[in-house]
This record gives sequence, C-alpha cells and structure tokens, in this order.
Amino acid sequence: MTNQSLYHLLQSGEGFSVRPEGQRTYTGSGYAVGGAQDFKAFEIDNESLSFIHFEKVMNGLVSSADEPQWQVIGGWVDEGRVYIELSDIIQSKSAALLLAGVRKEKAIFDFANSKSIYL
Repeated sequence: MTNQSLYHLLQSGEGFSVRPEGQRTYTGSGYAVGGAQDFKAFEIDNESLSFIHFEKVMNGLVSSADEPQWQVIGGWVDEGRVYIELSDIIQSKSAALLLAGVRKEKAIFDFANSKSIYL
C-alpha cells in the first residue's frame, strides 16, 4: 500500500497493519503487541495529521524496524486520535498478553478475528 492510501484510511477512521518492508498489508496470524523497541506510539488528533507528518512518521518506523519479518506498523483511530506504532507479532495469545502487560499497552490486536483485545 502507498503512504497516501494508508493516510486516507486513517483520515476515514480506519486502521491498518503493514509490513515495514514494502508496506504490504499483513495477512498472517497471531497478535500485534505495540511498543516494539521501546518506541512510544505516535499520537495526534486525526484532524491535525498532515500527510507530510504522516509520511515522516512512517519512514521513521520503516527504518527503525529491526525484525521486519516479525513486526508490523499499525495505525488506528480511537476517539478522534490517530495512533501509529511499530508492533511485534506474537503467535501465542498468552505470551502476547504478558508482553503487552510488561509494555503497559492498552490492548493487543488479534489478526485472526480482526479485533482488539483490551487488557
């Protein structure tokens, strides 16, 4: 997917999970756990997010991914705020929940059921 198409998803209130390399939509299984490499999620009001700023954030996350085969860049909108972060893909639900607790995450994303699981 292009940065432009990902930006438009966020602007319309939708989310995404893409591979750092090539920005292809992640279609595998497992759970996304944010906070990869101790990075805090980028957060901004959706109406304040410019395309130029979005592109800078995405490029920074792409270049910081150290395990791209086990990571995704996730973007979503919650109550009018955009969040973008690098997440690790964990296959075990219990391990994902444990890691999310250690990282003080609010939720993990379940790819099989396309839904967030709140801690």
